[in-house]
Formats: sequence, structure tokens, C-alpha cells
Amino acid sequence: MVEDCSEEVKKLLIRFSVKGIEFGKPIKLLSFKSGGLTEEQIKEELFNFDFLKFSYKQDRSGEARYVLYFVYSKKYGRAFVITFREKIRIITIFPLGRHTLKKYYKNKFKKEKEL
Repeated sequence: MVEDCSEEVKKLLIRFSVKGIEFGKPIKLLSFKSGGLTEEQIKEELFNFDFLKFSYKQDRSGEARYVLYFVYSKKYGRAFVITFREKIRIITIFPLGRHTLKKYYKNKFKKEKEL
């Protein structure tokens, strides 16, 4: 079971928001993968915690990455992979469809107390 670290991510995002955001891939590619969002819309969405359902931490090649799952309905959501360097770095964004969300609700989105 992966531990939910949404509160930790919220604190880090607020702390690093002053320093700015950088993108790990070209903005056109991220925009295409995220369903046509502009750079400003991506920033807005990242700091809107209303739809943040779950997040967890990955340790990859010496740096901590966070995967954030934003769920808007039972049929649609979006996942952000971010890391914190001097700035907030958005590594990638990918959409979550109905089948993926259904699978994640069964496995990842379960809270410890529900088990």
C-alpha cells in the first residue's frame, strides 16, 4: 500500500510557488498530452487543491518525485509528475480515463482506515 502524501505536497507547492515553475518537456507536448491546456491553465490547475485525490512519493535516481492525481469526475482525471529543485518542475502530465480511474479506486485511492 502506497502512503498518501497530499498534505506534504500541498506544503511544498505553496513554499516553492514563489520561485516559479519550469517544465521538463516542451510546453506544446505537455499541452497536447493534457488535453489542450495552456501554460497558465496548467499552473492554475496545479495549485487548485480541490480536486487533488491522492499523491505519492517516488525516489528515482537520487531525487524525490511526486505523482499527483487530480480527479474531476468518475470518468475523467489528470496526473501530474513533479519534482522540487530550485523551482517546481513539472516532468509530465497525462490524462486518466474511466477504466484507469476505476482500477485506481480499487487499488491506489484506498485510505489506510478503509482497510
